Amino acid sequence: MTAYLVTACGAVFLSVLVSFIIPQGKLGKTITVVLRLVCIAILISPLTGLFDVSSYSSEDIADYSYICSVYSSNQSEALEEILYNEFGVASDCTVTVIYSEGQFYVDNVEVCLFTAEGEVAGKIYEYLQAEGYINITVYEQTDADS
Repeated sequence: MTAYLVTACGAVFLSVLVSFIIPQGKLGKTITVVLRLVCIAILISPLTGLFDVSSYSSEDIADYSYICSVYSSNQSEALEEILYNEFGVASDCTVTVIYSEGQFYVDNVEVCLFTAEGEVAGKIYEYLQAEGYINITVYEQTDADS
């Protein structure tokens, strides 16, 4: 508080001192306006502390576990639709999205095929691998799984 008062008094004193020294005319008026703005800025500087949000981290503001669960759910549904359109098979997909180092990542993908015939599981695995997914598990549902 003492530093603020010394700064404010110094700015006002400097403004008064300069107003005695500067010449009259357009330049004098311009300098006076600038010095008044500087004084006002110094006097209201404590108010800027009221709007300081830098003390909050992004971890405190957002619930990343909820965002990851919603993102995972949406990605899982989208992948099911893509696999149905590309390969014509019904599936139950689980895409796990995690938040790490300031970014969202797909941690793993699990695909359960309901009505797969032949080498569809292998083709889907290759398709997912080509799309950049990691930790991929593709399996066919058996009667024991139901």
